[in-house]
Amino acid sequence: MPTIYRKYRPQTFADIAGQEHITKTIASEIASGKIAHAYLFSGPRGVGKTTLARLIAKSLNCQNRAEGTFEPCNTCSSCTETTDGRNIDVIEVDAASHTQVDNVRENIIENAQFKPTRGKYKIFIIDEVHMLSNSSFNALLKTLEEPPAHCIFILATTEVHKILPTIVSRCQRFAFQKIPYELMKTRLEEICASEEIAVDKHVLDRIINKSDGCLRDAESLLGQIFSLNLKNISAADAILILPTSDAETVLNFAEAIIGKTPAVAIEIISQSVSDGVNLEQFAFDLIEIWRTLIIIKTGQQKINSDYSAEAMKRLRKLAEQIEYGDLVTLAEKTLQRRFEIKTAPIPQLPLELLAIETSVMAEKTTLAPPVNTPRPPNPPTPPTPTEKPTPDQTNISAPTPPSTPTAPTAEHHPIADTIKCAISAFTHKYDIKTPLADVEAKWPEVIQMLDETNHSLTFILQMCKLATLDENGLTVHVPYSFHKEKLEEAKNRRAVEEKITEIFGEKIPLICVTMERSAEPVKIEPVSADALAAEFGGEVVTK
Repeated sequence: MPTIYRKYRPQTFADIAGQEHITKTIASEIASGKIAHAYLFSGPRGVGKTTLARLIAKSLNCQNRAEGTFEPCNTCSSCTETTDGRNIDVIEVDAASHTQVDNVRENIIENAQFKPTRGKYKIFIIDEVHMLSNSSFNALLKTLEEPPAHCIFILATTEVHKILPTIVSRCQRFAFQKIPYELMKTRLEEICASEEIAVDKHVLDRIINKSDGCLRDAESLLGQIFSLNLKNISAADAILILPTSDAETVLNFAEAIIGKTPAVAIEIISQSVSDGVNLEQFAFDLIEIWRTLIIIKTGQQKINSDYSAEAMKRLRKLAEQIEYGDLVTLAEKTLQRRFEIKTAPIPQLPLELLAIETSVMAEKTTLAPPVNTPRPPNPPTPPTPTEKPTPDQTNISAPTPPSTPTAPTAEHHPIADTIKCAISAFTHKYDIKTPLADVEAKWPEVIQMLDETNHSLTFILQMCKLATLDENGLTVHVPYSFHKEKLEEAKNRRAVEEKITEIFGEKIPLICVTMERSAEPVKIEPVSADALAAEFGGEVVTK
């Protein structure tokens, strides 16, 4: 079975997404018969450069294409052979593996002298052309400058700055762009409908955000999702294949930082770690948010991004709440913390520090200005050793220093309050209305629901003892430590808490405690020195 991106590769100019400024120009040239002898396609990977090159070759040699039109028929032998990659008049050269000048002479220069076998044109598609050596470029230059009438060259590259200016000047140059969010979403939805597979909207959003405007990457990720062999794919199913950060989660984190709520920011990080999020990718996505906010604040209306319309509304609202200087500081600090994630003993610590330090920074900027207290008068000049103090000097008393404002105590200090708020995120309190008796009564129902999907979990839960239910969550006692570790795995904890929420209608976190640990401290009775010495057959010696 072919991969998704190969199965759904565009076969007409109308199928190409997001490159209308290029397809319209080239389609007009084909329809009018005014074809250039060389084209240069540049831009990011996976946006349609090679696909468009093959479409040009297919259209020019199509046996059924009427005069004045540009779309290939896709049914004649020339079109089908080009689609299958076996048309002898369409020569594709991978410059990355044919960099030497001898390969250019054999595969391109000498081959260009012969007329096409069946079609009207002999078309050379040179992919990653920037990989050619300087001697190869110089050898190709003469053929590009004065090519045979039957030859057309299409050069494709992701790094156009590495190509010699003499080569660029002899080509019609077209710059490809990243695929916008809406076009990519429409494309993925069409593929899902064609495959008759329902994919959750949040899964498509995550695929688009991870693809960074590259449609081929998005289609490859969608193909991996399809490999689950499910007709309905939810976000929980896709997390097995897409363990990266979610755009909405990162946006919530950015809102928490700008809103000066470090407790919320740290809780988001804690939950992301439990969900198996890649923290480096999380930091990268956060940097992209700061960059987008900077662009918004410049007043630019059209922004090329992978964010949905709803996300852009939230970003524009955030941009109104922060100044340029703070955005620059946030971006610089996030860049620094991202590099610390790999080496940190606790991977999430750099992001937690980012949440706290940016909030402390914000508090410092909002502190009241210092009070202008009067400066004390200059003290009298002490007499020199050779001078005797006068009576007036001996009677002068030292001036009383003015009273200074009392410094705020640690209890009310804004920075201390911020740190307390951040620490409290680790012990989040919940307003739980369900009594413990109700949980005990319906606990068998929770176990029965989990038994349908996870038998090992139900075995452990049957051995659990419900201990307490308070504002921290439901505390259960388990017999052994390995039972506790099993229940605290992110996937298992989430499964149990989801069933609890489904039955009781509110979020009740699960807290596991092993019954092996004794909760009561060991009492040690005081022992006198004489009794201790007698116990070991000795005596206390005093000097």
